[in-house]
Amino acid sequence: MTIKVQRVRVTSAQIRRLQQSERVQAILARKAEAVAQAVRAAAAGIRVEGVPGRVELPVSVTLVVGRERARARVYLDHPSGIAVEAKHGILTSSIDAARDA
Repeated sequence: MTIKVQRVRVTSAQIRRLQQSERVQAILARKAEAVAQAVRAAAAGIRVEGVPGRVELPVSVTLVVGRERARARVYLDHPSGIAVEAKHGILTSSIDAARDA
């Protein structure tokens, strides 16, 4: 049995280009949207602004390409989002949706 070992040299610039690439951005966007859909499903019926609430809880997705890498963010786009997350934990319970996307 023969084992051939080769050295691979990867520079930080190559990794940075990979992490900022359009393909990685597309993957991140797909995964973030899957998480957002799971959050929207979990937040169905949760309303904010007034008692009873008048507005469905808004869920937003952003994709940003920074200096080092691309990032996707899913967040509850309302001042009451922190309280809703603390009470229901819908963001943390929806993160597994990214694995399936």
